[in-house]
Amino acid sequence: MIKRRLFKLLALLFAFALIAAACGDSSGSDDNAGGDSTTTTTEASSGGGDESTTTTAAPPETTETTAGEAMSSGGTLIWAHEQEPPDLHLSDPNNNLTITAWILQPLLEDLYGVDSTTSYYPELLAEEGVLTTNDDGSVTVDFKLRDGLMWSDGVPFTSEDVKFTYDTIMETDGEDEDGNPNYILSVSDRTGLDTITDFTVKSDTEFSVTWSDFFAGWKGVFGNILPAHALPGGAAEAEEALRDWTNAAGDILPSTGPMVFDSWEKGVSLKMVRNENYHGSHSPDAVNTGLAYVDGVTINFVPDTDAQINALKAGEADMIMTQPQLQFGERLSSDNQFTVASTAGPVFEHWGLNLLNVHLADPLVREALAYSLDKSEVMAGLYTPLFGDLLPAEGLGNTYWMSNQPAYVDHQTEWAGAQVDAAKTKLEEAGYTMGDDGFYTHPERGKLTLRVGTTGGNALRELQQQIIQEQMKKAGIEIVIDNVPGGAYFGEKPFSDEALAASASGGAEGDPTIWDITQFAWVGGPWPGGQSGAYKSDSGFAPYGFVNAEFDARSDECDATVDDATRADCYNELDTYVTTLQHGDDGLFMLPLTQKPSYYAYNSERLVSAGVAPDANLGGPLSNVYDFQFAG
Repeated sequence: MIKRRLFKLLALLFAFALIAAACGDSSGSDDNAGGDSTTTTTEASSGGGDESTTTTAAPPETTETTAGEAMSSGGTLIWAHEQEPPDLHLSDPNNNLTITAWILQPLLEDLYGVDSTTSYYPELLAEEGVLTTNDDGSVTVDFKLRDGLMWSDGVPFTSEDVKFTYDTIMETDGEDEDGNPNYILSVSDRTGLDTITDFTVKSDTEFSVTWSDFFAGWKGVFGNILPAHALPGGAAEAEEALRDWTNAAGDILPSTGPMVFDSWEKGVSLKMVRNENYHGSHSPDAVNTGLAYVDGVTINFVPDTDAQINALKAGEADMIMTQPQLQFGERLSSDNQFTVASTAGPVFEHWGLNLLNVHLADPLVREALAYSLDKSEVMAGLYTPLFGDLLPAEGLGNTYWMSNQPAYVDHQTEWAGAQVDAAKTKLEEAGYTMGDDGFYTHPERGKLTLRVGTTGGNALRELQQQIIQEQMKKAGIEIVIDNVPGGAYFGEKPFSDEALAASASGGAEGDPTIWDITQFAWVGGPWPGGQSGAYKSDSGFAPYGFVNAEFDARSDECDATVDDATRADCYNELDTYVTTLQHGDDGLFMLPLTQKPSYYAYNSERLVSAGVAPDANLGGPLSNVYDFQFAG
């Protein structure tokens, strides 16, 4: 699902999204929560096929032109993608999808952008923010915008727009019945914004922000800056305008990015046109620092994998960046007409367990699932054929740090491999007995049957379910596949209002029975602390039923830790709360499977240059859209 992420606020909002497969996988939270990822922000592939295709090339820069080959400006870049968002209101917990984040990237820029190394760089800023620690322990950052910035409609972009975005996110309409602020704008998490004590506009290009304490994710807090002049109704108007990108006056919202929203035919395509007032990018990945070469971008929503491939081969689409499927490796990677450049970013596929389920509430049952799961078999059948040695053969054992990051520690080695006997021992210790049908039963809880859901139609993701289903069967655990087509899965199952209410209240409210096990990808970004939003009890989009005050407090402490190395260790400690039982019986509800690169390919006969596509929250196929250029 690519649900980015990912994905808290606009910080977590975009820090993590779900990656929902067909995403809607992401965040971030694939794709979700991030959806398909929600950032957000998921997908599947078949284990068949004897050929192994490795797509580990570095992100594309520009393709060198050969003699007689001309570079041409103009034309419409066509991107075929499997998932369509419900709307463009990315910060709404019900739409924290990777595809939504990817669509917004060329429309609204952030103070800081994210490059192909998953690092921040000043985008709308003229230079790095200057951080000062004050005598009282608070932290002030002085920001300076680039000179001459303007919106696509010609109105100057100023510090007031940044202040307006902050005010809009924090605007309230009184308090709820519990005395908490009744925020107007739907935002998954206001972490990083809720500790701001002062926002001072000094000039059109200069402003300062003070936090009560150091916040590690401060560079990602001010993302997707909103146009103050186009939203005079504040948060109430923004809540509706962000959905269809049209304000109360009927005007399309202006852009700061290289593209401007044009039109959206639901179920078919979404179109953007070039922003003629674009100021050029400061991304270290950018080759073209002026206006985009292409006249516009059309995103064709093509749910079927083979149809996407056929569109590329027929010249009806120019690029894809999507959930990996084995068909891509079999039909595209060996074709000289296409350039493939997949990289491993902060995106990971997982099985998440609902702690409110009568069986999964027992840590012994969760251990049994962990012992039954053989990640290496999943890798060999699905991911190694696509990505070769880009990913470790043993899979992933951490949700904060990825396997190619220096701070990575595998916290699930205890359960590595197929340990069927150990799984059965745990179940019998929990009071289960083997039935005549080969599955365990408990005298009070009944038969050990668990539903696993994901974004239906994602072949790789569905095959992944089937592989693990067979692994669990050997240990006497019945897994029933319970999918919902496309990105609708997230809103109907783990991120439905009833499910989220149950998760936050420990089952006292909402409906804790909507789902048992969820499979999707979280999409992250430069700030690992964004992943905490998937687990913190007050985040608003934590689906697992994990309510742990000690974790919540420790998460805040990690984010407030100034020293980089100490903070990295702290995030590793946070991971052990969710991937192990070191801190109590409510852990081990996260079973990370693998880091999950997106499959990025483009037609290198039609395009003589293509944009680098960072595989992360706040990064994607249109991050550097100004670099795409057709052959003359």
